[in-house]
Amino acid sequence: MSSNFINKLADIIASPLGLVGIIIGLLIVYQAGRSRRLAWFLFTICCFAASLSKFQDQFTTEVPALVFPLQQIRDMGRPLTIIFLGLILMLGLKKQHGWRRMFLASPIKYLLLVQGIIFIKTLAYGSISFAFLAFLTFGAVVLMLCLGPSRWLQDEQNFRLGVWSLAMVGVIFIITNSYQAAINIYPITFVHGRLLGTTGNPQHAAVLLAATVPCFMFLIESQKQWSWAKVCWITGLVFIMLGLFLTGSRTGAIMGVVSILFFYRQRGGAMLRLGLFAAIVLAIILPFLSPDGSILGTDSTALAGRFASTANSRGQVWSAMWNGFMNNIFFGASLDGDRLGYGENSWLAAGASLGLVGFIPLVMFGVECIKMMLRLNKISARKPIYSLQCNTVIAGLISLLVGSIFEAFLLGNLTFSLMALLMYLSLGKYLVDIAFTQRTLIKKLQFEYYSNN
Repeated sequence: MSSNFINKLADIIASPLGLVGIIIGLLIVYQAGRSRRLAWFLFTICCFAASLSKFQDQFTTEVPALVFPLQQIRDMGRPLTIIFLGLILMLGLKKQHGWRRMFLASPIKYLLLVQGIIFIKTLAYGSISFAFLAFLTFGAVVLMLCLGPSRWLQDEQNFRLGVWSLAMVGVIFIITNSYQAAINIYPITFVHGRLLGTTGNPQHAAVLLAATVPCFMFLIESQKQWSWAKVCWITGLVFIMLGLFLTGSRTGAIMGVVSILFFYRQRGGAMLRLGLFAAIVLAIILPFLSPDGSILGTDSTALAGRFASTANSRGQVWSAMWNGFMNNIFFGASLDGDRLGYGENSWLAAGASLGLVGFIPLVMFGVECIKMMLRLNKISARKPIYSLQCNTVIAGLISLLVGSIFEAFLLGNLTFSLMALLMYLSLGKYLVDIAFTQRTLIKKLQFEYYSNN
């Protein structure tokens, strides 16, 4: 698998289209050095490329083709992500000045440790080439984040652009899949009538959409007065929520609801007003999307039934992983093939595949995430000027942590969900740093004042 990926990457780079793309990419990097928004948009494209994938299961040998150029872009999703990673690294290597010196959030260190354990186990019992490729890929993602987006977070404008960059992933997803749906909706809904879009399955699409919800709410609430920008972001949020419904994913619905509740946990009135306006927008556009009672050709009744269902679709998988953990409690189960396989739960998957050696660092990652959210909650209470920013990060982190209970994306190395999680952690690290710096400065001024008096 790793050799096929390397060959595909080499073919893309050596092809005329690839060479033209690299030249364009280098020009973008040059311009991004002058335009911060363009630099953040480069990160947006990298995140969207990381979400591209084909549906795979034991019953499907060939998936329906997308329209041009979506089919070609989806086929090159992973190599394109690597190329954009390289471009952002090139941009990040340029000398930059700022008051921040440490950019790696402490929870990420534990994810690095987990990936190191996966690397060692895969190296010892599986494919050596895949072990190196996976670990180097994850390392490149973390390095890209430290030298690029996390390092760019030096002021309020860049914080806003960081949130904007994640929201734009949702915008691109909606636009590209609307383009596909306008021509032929079947290739993006052929899995039991559920929306999977340009991702690998409906669950991945739901996680992508849900992860961007806090960003849309930030961009909406940061517009103090009604404007076309605010209306556009609200409309975008409505389409994100509509897309979540079309995925038929209970995981995505839970993530979306949790993020909204935590974002507005102190402002029930604002949540009510936003919900009312979103309902009005939805009431206006839904008749155009659903002239015959269905929504974009999907069976809306069947989708609604999925959300109302109490069937436990993961109980058997979770039970198997728990038994695997108990039977191999220290080092996890042996590899079945060249690489580790994970079930539908990041935490149980770590226990079953890696044992306590991998499970404990992942738990420490979760603990550090919770500690960060508690710090942000205190900052929000003490400094209301940062409450909107803190609420956005808290909502994003809690949403993805909840999603990790139902999906194993915490153990991935090149996925949108992982990049979104790392980005939220970087945004949180910036807020913690700026609060600490201001508190230190105030104490210093107080000390000087009392010393002189």
